[in-house]
Amino acid sequence: MIDRLLDRSASLIEPTIASLVVLLLVWLVLRFARAAVRRFFGRLLQADRLAARDVAARVRTLTTLGESAVRLSVLLLAALTILALYGVPIGPLLASAGVVGLAIGLGAQTLIRDVIAGIFIVLEDQFHVGDVVSIVNLGGNVSGTVEALTLRYTALRALDGAYVIVPNGEIRVVQNLSRDWARAIVDIPLVPEEDVDRVIDVLQPLLASLPDDPELGPLVLEPGEVFGVEALGQQQATVRLAVKTRPSQQWRVARELRRRILHVLREAGVSAPYPRTVTIFQPSPPERATPSGGAC
Repeated sequence: MIDRLLDRSASLIEPTIASLVVLLLVWLVLRFARAAVRRFFGRLLQADRLAARDVAARVRTLTTLGESAVRLSVLLLAALTILALYGVPIGPLLASAGVVGLAIGLGAQTLIRDVIAGIFIVLEDQFHVGDVVSIVNLGGNVSGTVEALTLRYTALRALDGAYVIVPNGEIRVVQNLSRDWARAIVDIPLVPEEDVDRVIDVLQPLLASLPDDPELGPLVLEPGEVFGVEALGQQQATVRLAVKTRPSQQWRVARELRRRILHVLREAGVSAPYPRTVTIFQPSPPERATPSGGAC
């Protein structure tokens, strides 16, 4: 029995040493792969001349994705190699893994769809954390600031503070409201009797001074532009103007611009529209005189 145990131990020494060598190679390969993946994505994104913040965010996300794929492949290959060194037949294991993988794939189609959509969102840089987006999904429309972006879901913080999670596979249309530049749109209602040309002349100096303004100057990219009369109604005419702003600053610029426009129009004597109610008085018909006397 002792000789049998010694033979058994001796037969395990060689595969154990080989397994340790395999584990050492796996450790070296993973370290090299991590540096190579990070360097590859870093050079690839720097060639696109992106901002430093965008490069860092995308490199971090893509590196995590690449490292996970390489780690899974290397560890799976190492596990099969070690089992083969100890004489375990790996053919039936591969067949069983294929069946199990097929069953998991059929049961997790939604998860796979979400992950594939998340990969394309990251690779195409459709949006990233900090962007203000409007998403059209299977459940309707949702808007907010992106607070989390993973391969499976996108998390938004809505204006009312709600934390909304949207699976990436359900995203159909994305409106990125903070990419590169934005535009503040302001509609000004006027009474129909007002001289529109005079109002435009009053607004032009205000819009032209925006780039030199100490408060709004750093937020705008170009002087504002008056588009003209946008709509006509029974009680008002609407004049629309627009200002090109930096990303995510259009709402702040629009609010401050409305306040200044209100003061400028008041100083110029421009009146705002007010609801009009027309009341028509009709005289009541005269009462018929009744003849005196009794009935016939």
